[in-house]
Amino acid sequence: MIGPVSFAAPAVLAGLLLLPGLYFILRATPPAPRRQLFPAIRLLRDVPPTARSPARMPLWLLLLRLVAAAAIIIGFAGPQIVPPPILGGAGPVLLAIDNGWASAADFPARQEAARRIVDQSGRRGVIVLPTARDAAGHLPRASALLDRSAALAAIGGLRPEAWPTDRAAAAAAVRAVRRAHPDLTAVYVADGLAAQGLRGFVAALRPARIVAASPARLRLLEPPGLLPDGSLLARVGVVPQAAAVSVPVLAEDGAGSALARVNIKVQPGTSEGAARIDLPVALQARVRRLVIPGIAGPAAVALLDGASKGLLVGLVAGGAADAEQRFTGALYYVRRALPNGTKVVAGSFSSVEGADPGALILADVNLHPREIAWLRRFMSAGGVVIRFAGPLTASRPDSLNPDPLLPGVRDLAGALAGGHPEAIASFAPDSPLAGMALPRDARVRRQSLADPARLDPATVWASLADGTPIILGRREGRGALVDVLTAANPGWSDLPLAADFPALIRRLVRLGAGRVPKSGQLTPVRVLDGEGRLVPPGAAARPLDAAKLGNIMVSPAHPPGLWGNARGSAALDLGGHVPALAAASWPALVPVTGLDALPRARRFGPDLLAAAMALLLVDMVATLLLRGALQLRVLAGAAGLCMLVPAPHARAAPPAAALTASLAYVRTGDPATDAIVRAGLTALSTQVNEETAAVLGTPQGVVPGQGNLNLYPLLYWMVTSATRPPDPAACAALDAFMRGGGLLVIDTDGGNPGSAGSGAGFDPGAGAALRRATACLSLPPLRPLTDRDTLAHTFFLTRSFPGRFDGAPVYIAAPGGRDADGVSPVVIGANDWAGAWALDQAGNPLQALLPGTPGQRDKAGRFGVNLVMYALTGTYKADQLQIPAILRRLGE
Repeated sequence: MIGPVSFAAPAVLAGLLLLPGLYFILRATPPAPRRQLFPAIRLLRDVPPTARSPARMPLWLLLLRLVAAAAIIIGFAGPQIVPPPILGGAGPVLLAIDNGWASAADFPARQEAARRIVDQSGRRGVIVLPTARDAAGHLPRASALLDRSAALAAIGGLRPEAWPTDRAAAAAAVRAVRRAHPDLTAVYVADGLAAQGLRGFVAALRPARIVAASPARLRLLEPPGLLPDGSLLARVGVVPQAAAVSVPVLAEDGAGSALARVNIKVQPGTSEGAARIDLPVALQARVRRLVIPGIAGPAAVALLDGASKGLLVGLVAGGAADAEQRFTGALYYVRRALPNGTKVVAGSFSSVEGADPGALILADVNLHPREIAWLRRFMSAGGVVIRFAGPLTASRPDSLNPDPLLPGVRDLAGALAGGHPEAIASFAPDSPLAGMALPRDARVRRQSLADPARLDPATVWASLADGTPIILGRREGRGALVDVLTAANPGWSDLPLAADFPALIRRLVRLGAGRVPKSGQLTPVRVLDGEGRLVPPGAAARPLDAAKLGNIMVSPAHPPGLWGNARGSAALDLGGHVPALAAASWPALVPVTGLDALPRARRFGPDLLAAAMALLLVDMVATLLLRGALQLRVLAGAAGLCMLVPAPHARAAPPAAALTASLAYVRTGDPATDAIVRAGLTALSTQVNEETAAVLGTPQGVVPGQGNLNLYPLLYWMVTSATRPPDPAACAALDAFMRGGGLLVIDTDGGNPGSAGSGAGFDPGAGAALRRATACLSLPPLRPLTDRDTLAHTFFLTRSFPGRFDGAPVYIAAPGGRDADGVSPVVIGANDWAGAWALDQAGNPLQALLPGTPGQRDKAGRFGVNLVMYALTGTYKADQLQIPAILRRLGE
């Protein structure tokens, strides 16, 4: 239904009274004087005897100007068609707004709906009532009676909270308002969820209309589960629906970089779905939270236990009363290698066990079966056990080791071993120690030996120069078990004296998720606000008993976030601590409207002003014609030329790459992969534009065989384990692209377990997919890229070629397989360069690096610039390298 026409500024219409006076002013305006040259007397005979000129403005032009003036006046008055009122009655309007955790996802739409209701209230006055307690813990309170501008300001100042609404307290506030204003009209902007106290609140409110969000769009991350192998199980809750729901979930580290992504499918009619998050061992310990991208609020965040910085480490030495003896004690060097601020408890196993530490370091300790059983539970809950070898454990190895150990000691300094102690030569690229500096000044003289017949290669985290394992490790639940197969003092090796020993200990004690305290008082460390951000706790936050953590409901006193004490930290997530998700049922006689279904006023002021400007333009042209300053035939010719020009839609715009050089990427069909590659090439193009003379446009996604690939100097192809072999047309297009001088960059996001580089095991099957995808291509013979090749110094001097991962070899065409200019038509790697280049709109990296060594992202960007300059300029740097040799030949 269309409502009556009104004006936003009706006083401006008084300007219409000036139109009659304007009519007479314009009508009396004399024409412009005409300049006439006086010729000779004899030429006067050729002058017409009667020269006529208009004494007044033409009537049609006068009417045109009056209409334009009226359109300007009415346009500034703000004409609008106001929809029929949705609010009955004549008293003030009580506007109740749900602002609990369930409102965060669509809170801007909720505020917009409230503003429309305020517009509908006219001059009746508005009382605003949020239904959730504020951050200070105050009960819901109604505002005073506000005018329109004050009510809009109050609505703009509302923020979602990180806990449920308190509808019982809100109902009490409604009853107080009704006693003061018996004739009020109530409107309820609801979150659409069923909750305790909803029925009583609606009965007290007696709303004339309910504006409810659709609960079908609500997503709630439940606390993540833990699988026996230590992998995370992401779980999400929804309101049961008739159709299946797919929810993306990201695993992020403490800096907000994405480590993994899964899609959780919730079956029709169910309220929860789950999916396993597979990560290499090196990344599992770095996960700090799960998030649902694109959704605001604490419901889209699930924090993991043990993410706080506080850590209690237990130290136990076996059979030695002088474990803390200076320079020789088994615990002397370990204690000093712990991170700054670490709390330490040392003593017997029973005393350390009672302290409930987050990590436990055992120096040559023989364990009893009861102690082994306790340690397994300890690691399953997130604790870390680090064992150092020694005479006691070497003589009688127990069962708590990543791999079975052989009894006895291997003496590398003895006569049978040639008297040559060994250095630690490598850290496994898929282990948590990847990327650390090797302790090159440490030599191992004695060690315990793992049984080679039962050794699992995946548990070998560090090896000596002769290939013998020196550090074994394995995930145990949320924690880890590590065996350092030499002593913790200098008796067996120089490792405790090495400069890198503290870094090794710091890395190992941080492997676990931290112990979740089972007793004592927990205090808030960082809490989630209504928008899902970690912030300092508010004044209303109170300590809580760790034993009650699992059953407590979130509130201003106990907000979601990280809670902890000296024994560890615990995550109080929204999931599991709010009522189960269910759609609300509303009274049958109350009209219910969606957030986007409220009618809007239609405003015509801008249209009238635009029409007035068009009329004034016509007036200007007509005035020029009447004055003779513009010839009619010239105007007609210009109009004819405009008619000859085809309409913009009648011709196809040239591709962007035809006008500006642009990078391109092969579309994989996976939206997530394509988004990362597109973001990576966009960031690389920006870097090239800033640091070189090249000018690159927006990267383009292409499908080989469907379009001209020769428009692009570089084509990036991300191959994953899900990549299918290209069809014959695509293969022919890629071959033609390489023959035509284009550079094809083929990359993978990791590789199979055991392959080279830190991305090993990140994408099992990627190697086989790469072989299938390139089987139809006419690739030249390949060889590894070195720092002496032109590609390593096209623009930057680079000695390594990392991406998101590092260490995997990069292959280019052998000299005999290059084009006439000596340029390789293809570059193949497995370091996920696009993942390292990719940035979000704020300039923050989208993905974390592995191993994350200092400068790794900068090196990846520099190699990307080299790739682009290599594709654009070829071997000009190689030609420059030959100048000294050419000059010598000329001199001879």
